[in-house]
Amino acid sequence: MQALHRHLFQLRQTRLLRLVAVTAAVLLGYTTVYLLYLRDDFPDDGVSLSSNPSTNYVNSTCSVDLDRLRAHAPNASVVQYARLEIVVARTRTFTGYSDSLNVSLPTYQSVRLDTDRKRERLPEERCATSVTIPGPVDSAPANASHLIFGVATSMERLNASLDAFAHWAGGTNAQIVAVVDKGGSLLTPTMERANALGIRLTVVEQQDEVLDRYFSLIRILMDRREESTQWAVLIDDDTFFPSMQNLVNRLASYDATQPQYIGALSEDMSQMYGAGHIAYGGAGVFLSIPLMQELHEVFDDCYLFKGAGDGMVAQCIYEHTTTKLTWDRDLHQLDLRGDASGFYESGRPLPLSLHHWKSWHHADMVALGKVAAVCGEGCLLRRLQLADDWYLVNGFSVIKYSRPLRDPNVMEQTWEDSQYQGVGPFAYSLGPLRGRDEDKVSLRMREAQVEGPGRVRQVYVREDEDAQVLDVVWKVAS
Repeated sequence: MQALHRHLFQLRQTRLLRLVAVTAAVLLGYTTVYLLYLRDDFPDDGVSLSSNPSTNYVNSTCSVDLDRLRAHAPNASVVQYARLEIVVARTRTFTGYSDSLNVSLPTYQSVRLDTDRKRERLPEERCATSVTIPGPVDSAPANASHLIFGVATSMERLNASLDAFAHWAGGTNAQIVAVVDKGGSLLTPTMERANALGIRLTVVEQQDEVLDRYFSLIRILMDRREESTQWAVLIDDDTFFPSMQNLVNRLASYDATQPQYIGALSEDMSQMYGAGHIAYGGAGVFLSIPLMQELHEVFDDCYLFKGAGDGMVAQCIYEHTTTKLTWDRDLHQLDLRGDASGFYESGRPLPLSLHHWKSWHHADMVALGKVAAVCGEGCLLRRLQLADDWYLVNGFSVIKYSRPLRDPNVMEQTWEDSQYQGVGPFAYSLGPLRGRDEDKVSLRMREAQVEGPGRVRQVYVREDEDAQVLDVVWKVAS
């Protein structure tokens, strides 16, 4: 009997020790978490401290980086903050994105910036809304080995253009030949960056004038074409192709075995009064190899022409061949000055090309393209309707019109008026159009960051009233 009592006593002691150990472990865990909280060492959005990228994102808290908010609202002491999370469930049966997300914008929460703290934590249910949508499976870059692109620019501008080039040319095996002025110290670092970005770049140094260098691309591209090359494409250094796959698919609809001169007119009729009916270089000038051969034969005669580079190409084609311009309406010169938001927010099909995005108007194409890593190129500039008449124009803005859209195909004309005062200076190319919505609420995308495998954060900012910052986090479903 004494042995039994002794056994029971030892058993109770063991259980008591286990309970004490468990309690101590729990207290130690809470203490560690609290100390980390005081030190502001939690990564944004509750990112764990694990070094494994696949486990670095959890959603137990909504942690806000105050320094990032201060950067986007430098004059504000309080910012209204919210986060929308869009989870993309990739499926092989994906047929296309819906025009609606079927979710409301999250409720904005006041976040004070006049503090020494670097982070603020909000309960997840108070600052974020999440929605899951189907999306395409990840795919390899388009095969563009049959395309050779030519650009006449400076070494400085070429180097600055590489990040944008990487979106559409990186990993596609497309050739890019850049004709630049001689001299400078950027050649080696530019080539190293291009290689790192997967851009197949060749740099040719010349002393000729810029316009002559543009036309000289006819001869240079012919000399550097390969047996598989079907198209030579003349571009500006700020020509941007949102989807190389879309471009490859469109070119496949033209017969490259015949002389082809494909491009876009200016959207502004007044530009055409000076330059004429030509393919404008910023939208991309697409020349089939048979036409290139014809131009190559009369190169010396055409080289005597003086004028804008794309004008010299057009004059050579019109005076020495029977080929005429084919206007592809999805190529865009974008001769729009000032606020071009109405074009980007139109909800129309994704353009094949865009231009003037960092000169005549401003729209960050490099930031725009980053979300394609999660949802594919087909989601870029997609106008997705949210609840309460809000729209997310993916990669550009979050907007609410002052009046519901009666016809979603009508484009808002937000840019400056044309010098041409006749009927339809822009309607002939972009119509139907409507007047500017002066009371439209708009948050413009100011930043996009790839935060890890299958995760991209976009930051949309409203600056006209109380500072508002909306994070839109795109991520691939686990």
